[in-house]
Amino acid sequence: MRQPQFRFLYRMQCQVAKEEFDVGAPHKTGWIRSIVNILSGQIRGPNIEAEILPGGADWAQVVEGTHSMKLDARYVAKTNDGHYLYIESAGLYRPGPGTAYAQSDQTQAPPRTVTQDDVEFFTRVRIEAGQGPYNWLNGLVSFGVLVCEGETIVLDAYHLTNFADKSPEDVVAKASR
Repeated sequence: MRQPQFRFLYRMQCQVAKEEFDVGAPHKTGWIRSIVNILSGQIRGPNIEAEILPGGADWAQVVEGTHSMKLDARYVAKTNDGHYLYIESAGLYRPGPGTAYAQSDQTQAPPRTVTQDDVEFFTRVRIEAGQGPYNWLNGLVSFGVLVCEGETIVLDAYHLTNFADKSPEDVVAKASR
């Protein structure tokens, strides 16, 4: 089998609120629900430009006493030509192995700025585009690589493909003959 390739989709930059809401660990499970609102942002790529609308958030689950968390972000973007995209990102944030961050005091809040030298920060990106000019986004297997710069989250999104030299096609049901 040939090895699949990652093909760049877009860069997303979004602004998140300074305040996070920690709900707490239900029934002493060791998971703390930490919610941060997504305020605004942009998506820019070779075949897509969009603005992130207010109202989205990341409903992360933090492993109590660690800097590790499961990400669960959901938000809506409006393309520059007026179409809406629903985007879900489910992923992982944890200190990189052997890093100073991994050795730091796990009871303190994580730093607001982290790079790929500090953490493993990846997410699966799922996009619902509906019918129309962005239908090609439906059904892609996509991944994001992230960094934090204060209240700015930067995500580079890639889709996994066996056809790196070709653009994805629309997801369309063909009439049977």
